[in-house]
Amino acid sequence: PDPKANENDVAKYAKCPYCGMDRNKFHHSRMLIQYSDDLADGTCSIHCAAISLSLNVDRDPKALWVGDNAAPGEVKPLVEVDKAWFLVGSKIPGVMTANSKVAYGGEDAAKAAQAAQGGEIVRFDQALLAAYTDMSKDVSRIRRNRAERRRKAMEQKG
Repeated sequence: PDPKANENDVAKYAKCPYCGMDRNKFHHSRMLIQYSDDLADGTCSIHCAAISLSLNVDRDPKALWVGDNAAPGEVKPLVEVDKAWFLVGSKIPGVMTANSKVAYGGEDAAKAAQAAQGGEIVRFDQALLAAYTDMSKDVSRIRRNRAERRRKAMEQKG
């Protein structure tokens, strides 16, 4: 248990438990879920956070945070998801998804990003629904990409 899961989260939860991605490298898209038993799940993205929430359906989330893309810094600070605005379907590359879902700590920042990159501004519940809706296509694409990387690696060995 970690009652202060959001403090120094990138160091404490360095790798996403679902895909293995480096949360420091993907600090801008990372999420942190703290369940009511104070156990935390640090993920690389809303895609993997959706997996966590599905696998832990009998555990109550106590707090959810996401990287604030409006904030400066080498590592984006976390913001509570209820205070975040998400830009879904913009030209910004997605993390673990083809349909990007990018969080901003304020509505004005989300609107500025939307003006430059397109997409739709939504709240967390709608962004999470988009993550679940996209999951099947995203998982199929991830599997194809990983199989292709394995094939190329075997060719280079051979």
